[in-house]
Amino acid sequence: MPDSPISLNLAQIVHRLLTCQRGWRVQDLMQQLDVADRTYRKYRQLLQEQFLPFRRSDGTSMVREVGQGESRWLRLAEVEERTVASKDFAGRVAALNFAQQMFSFVRDTELGQAMASLVEEFRHSLRDRPFVLGHLLRNVDRLFYVVPDAPKDYSGKKKVVGTLIKALLFTQRIDITYHSATGGLRTLDLEPLALVSHRSALYLLGHCPQYTDVRIYAVDRIERAQQRSERFEYPGPASFDPRQYIEGCFGIYHDDSTEPIVVELIFQDIRWLKIYLKERRWHPTQQFEDLPDGRLRMTFTVSTMVEVWPWIRSFGEDVELIRPAGPIPMSSRSDQPTDPET
Repeated sequence: MPDSPISLNLAQIVHRLLTCQRGWRVQDLMQQLDVADRTYRKYRQLLQEQFLPFRRSDGTSMVREVGQGESRWLRLAEVEERTVASKDFAGRVAALNFAQQMFSFVRDTELGQAMASLVEEFRHSLRDRPFVLGHLLRNVDRLFYVVPDAPKDYSGKKKVVGTLIKALLFTQRIDITYHSATGGLRTLDLEPLALVSHRSALYLLGHCPQYTDVRIYAVDRIERAQQRSERFEYPGPASFDPRQYIEGCFGIYHDDSTEPIVVELIFQDIRWLKIYLKERRWHPTQQFEDLPDGRLRMTFTVSTMVEVWPWIRSFGEDVELIRPAGPIPMSSRSDQPTDPET
């Protein structure tokens, strides 16, 4: 009698599909059952064509394979499929496509693959195949388009991002090898607290035992990340909240060691410029005042000027700096983001 007869393997697959809503990742399925892709496809065909409990009243199978590449999943489709006429169809298409494009900079990581699986699963849940496979799939990337903000490259960070996600979910300590901008290559023991997306880049907020405060690390500069067996107690909302961490920042970088900095700017009387400034939320503390001569005063308070100086310089001669006192500094290392842990 073979070690893994077909009936036993099929029973394991059925059990997983019934007890796990997400299903079974194909790669894991083949590894655990010790079968090749050819055998797996035979199992899938048997379940789709001959296993009556997984067939609907119209004869279609509920067994679906979704996703692409290593992110392929075998799972049960929703009993109630959506149609193009459903009230949430248009919103879901737009939201999923925007989200997929916004996270395209991590397409080669678990985040990107999971997003691709969600999109593929949604497409498979639709009855209106001619429309979905026709106009929608041909043109959706043009119908909803995201302009990336100088995205960082994470094509070589698949293992790092995957480790960070697992460590965050299971509150496990990690060891990272980090390329600090000023301190060279360092090895750090961290309690990962939050993965933050900012301007098409990922950052890790974490606590290192040798420091008292939470610090930020650019994920693209993490050369290696490894989960440790030790777990830690995730802090309560009063002790840590990423929204509180970036409060007062003009972006994501901050400096608790300095006094709050009041920024006051006067912009020229240019209609499009004033509209452009007023219709955006640059900072939670921003305030605008129309001056008698038509110019526009803007004020806000930050903890660091790291990301403010480049933003001010982008307006050229159309802006005048009132506070902090002094000329607008030229581009230099003094206003470039650095690593807080150094």
